[in-house]
Amino acid sequence: MRILNVCVIGHSHIRRLRDYGMQTETDNLNLDSEVFKVSFRGKGGLRLNKRVFRSEILHFDSIPDVVFLQIGENDICENTNSEKLARDIISVGQYLRDGVGVKVVIIGQLIRRMQFATCQNFNVFVVQTNEHLKRFAEPLGGIYFWGHRGFWKDFHYLGPDGVHLLCTPAEDQPMRKFRRSIRNAVILHSKVLSHYATQKESQER
Repeated sequence: MRILNVCVIGHSHIRRLRDYGMQTETDNLNLDSEVFKVSFRGKGGLRLNKRVFRSEILHFDSIPDVVFLQIGENDICENTNSEKLARDIISVGQYLRDGVGVKVVIIGQLIRRMQFATCQNFNVFVVQTNEHLKRFAEPLGGIYFWGHRGFWKDFHYLGPDGVHLLCTPAEDQPMRKFRRSIRNAVILHSKVLSHYATQKESQER
């Protein structure tokens, strides 16, 4: 069985996750390196409408089997249309699937922020966008919505800036939880690739 290539794409949450992985020697999402090879493309302040997103972040010399997307929070402002934002995020997933050739695209739930750190109604828009994403992704083959467990009840997972996940030498549980969530998403949804590979082998015999 060949190694599955996984690319985790997103804003500063992903850049910080990559740095955390390097510091803790879990830079492969703590996945078996004989089964998965994980790379990260994280850029602070990343927005869907930035040219760098499509020209650099979504450009691949080697096409990954699985992409995990954590994007959309930086696009929210006071006049956000949550349904349009969700459709824009889904369209990125469709581009990766149909235009690039990625077999599995996983879209991560948008994560809330503290009120002082963002625009009014930010968290309302986050909830609405997540609901739309879940609904839009459901009928699409190869594109999946993923809800992060443990990032909903309160804001204990956020650092003092009210935006980023708490990650200090004394307290790194939120970042470990984030890593584990993405890891679980990759394991679960990559099973469909193993299923297809098994089917193909059976047909070729």
